[in-house]
Amino acid sequence: MKEDNYHLFFGMFSNRLKIDIISELSQKPMEVNLLSRRLKQERSKVSHALLVLNKCHLVESEKKGKNRLYAINKETIAPLLTLADKHVSKYCKNCWAKNNGG
Repeated sequence: MKEDNYHLFFGMFSNRLKIDIISELSQKPMEVNLLSRRLKQERSKVSHALLVLNKCHLVESEKKGKNRLYAINKETIAPLLTLADKHVSKYCKNCWAKNNGG
């Protein structure tokens, strides 16, 4: 069912840490240690979130020596983020103020 696909896909974006990781990786590829420092999160939490994101190919990984370099999936996720930014700037300008009592 399509609904199952939507739940699976958009569920990946329902976690703040996963969104933060995707946002950081949209800027540039990074190793888990740098990501955890930038996000001020435990390395194990970031590693676990990356494992899930990588399993569903929202992020890709490449072995670099002893470490892995993580990057956003440029084929599908990068364009989706661009579309989300476009949608929010066009249609959601006043959403936050209305929903947050402003």
